[in-house]
Amino acid sequence: MLPIILKIRLTAMAMAGWTAAASPVPLPAEAVATMFAGNTSAPIPVSLYDENDHQKGVVAIWRDGSTDDATTTEIMRLFRCRKTHREHMLAQQTLAMIADIAERYEGKTIEYVSAYRVGRNESSTSPHRHASALDFRIRGIQLRDIRDYLWKTYAHVGVGWYPQGQYIHIDSRPDLNDTSWTFLHGTNHYNPYWAELARKPQQIASSHAPRPGS
Repeated sequence: MLPIILKIRLTAMAMAGWTAAASPVPLPAEAVATMFAGNTSAPIPVSLYDENDHQKGVVAIWRDGSTDDATTTEIMRLFRCRKTHREHMLAQQTLAMIADIAERYEGKTIEYVSAYRVGRNESSTSPHRHASALDFRIRGIQLRDIRDYLWKTYAHVGVGWYPQGQYIHIDSRPDLNDTSWTFLHGTNHYNPYWAELARKPQQIASSHAPRPGS
C-alpha cells in the first residue's frame, strides 16, 4: 500500500502528463471539472522543518485536519515535545489551519519553533501542553500576512504575533473566546490593533489609531 504522500505525487504527475498530452486541444468541461474536484478532495502536502532538532518531513493533511494512520504517526514524531520526547497528536482544527496555510503558500516550508510541550515548566493552561498550538514562520512570507489571514479566516482560535522572535503562534480553542496578542519585550499586548483591523478593515481603519503591539 503506497504512502498517501506518494499517491498524491503520482496523481499530480499523471494529471500533468494528461494535460500536456492533450495540448493544444482544449479539455472538455467535464474533464476540467473532474480534475478540479479531484484536486479539492485530495489532502494537502505540507512540508515541515523543525528549527530546533533540524528534522524535515512532508505529510498529507486533509482540509478538515484529518489524517490517515501513517501520517498521524509521522505528525506525532515531528511535533513531539523536545524536552520529554513524549508524543501527542495535534488538535484537528490546528492541523486544518496548517493545511490551509500550506495550500495558500504552496511550495513553501512551514518552519516551526515549537509544537507539543509538556515540560515541567509548561503552564497547565498552555495550548502547547494540550497539543493544540504551533509556533512557526514561513521563509519569504511576511508574518503580518499569515497573522492577518488566520485571524480573519478562523474562529475559536488564538493568534499571537512575536515580531522579535519572528514567528506566529496559532492554537485552536473550541471552548474559549478568540484571543489575539502581540508579544513585545516580555509582555503580551492583548486585542491589538492589527486584530481589529483584520476583521473590521473599513470601520477600524477610519476611526482608530494604532496601539501598543499593533
